[in-house]
Amino acid sequence: MGKNNFKYFVTTAFKSIGKNALMSFVSAFTVIACLLILGLFLALGINVNAMSQQIREDAEIKVVVDETYDETKLADLTAKIMEIDNVASVSLVTKEDALEYMRDAFGEDQSVLDGLEEDNPFRTSYDITMKDITLASDTASQLGQIEGVAEVNNKQELLDQIVHITDVIRTASVWIMVLLCIVSIFIIANTIKLAVYARRKEINIMKFVGATNWFVRWPFIIEGILIGLIGGLIAFGLISWGYIACLDMLGNMDLGIFSFIPYHEVAFLFLGAFLGLGALIGALGSAFSMRKYLDV
Repeated sequence: MGKNNFKYFVTTAFKSIGKNALMSFVSAFTVIACLLILGLFLALGINVNAMSQQIREDAEIKVVVDETYDETKLADLTAKIMEIDNVASVSLVTKEDALEYMRDAFGEDQSVLDGLEEDNPFRTSYDITMKDITLASDTASQLGQIEGVAEVNNKQELLDQIVHITDVIRTASVWIMVLLCIVSIFIIANTIKLAVYARRKEINIMKFVGATNWFVRWPFIIEGILIGLIGGLIAFGLISWGYIACLDMLGNMDLGIFSFIPYHEVAFLFLGAFLGLGALIGALGSAFSMRKYLDV
């Protein structure tokens, strides 16, 4: 593709967009709607995945010690727990530690816990981290068989639920995107059809004097790509504004261990996804239209 030819293709594409302004607007609007939904599920998906990974990294098994075990037996119990292959570390939480933790959790209302020092209702426990989180169920089962262990609290069920939610979000986003991409391609194809029809005499003359098939095709393909890129840029601006606004709103909320991915870490992902998919939708719409309505 020569420099002069490329300039001609781009100029022709812009002129065609101007002549079919209404349909071009509808096509770009459809691409925007498609990419906004993509952005919504993309932002939701990457944050859910990040939260899932965060929970996996922080996942612990809590082992509650039997009330009959006194401090003299804790050393032996700790040794037995550490003998389990998948146990990475063991942290002892005494009754006093548990009470102090509850005081911090209650904050200004911690006075309701006054008087519990003498008759502490909490039990000594262990916080156990694992080498392999996928073996949490087996590890919990082994811990439950140790003498002196009264209760084992495992977060595996929560992890499984989060993984399930992540899969649902991912699957739903894929199917919704496929549907909207098909609609976008269809509308862009109709826009290109109008351009082809309006320039049918010019195209016939070009072919009569020996213009190649691709010389005829390129202006329409570039037109579709330009419509897709315009829609992608607008969608990127809108989703960026919405994402930053959500981060500002969520920044004032206490979400515990959860933290959302900062905008600067996802900005280029959004930009690349929107421009790439927008251009792809536009190119496919043009290609399908050309195959059916141009005898080239």
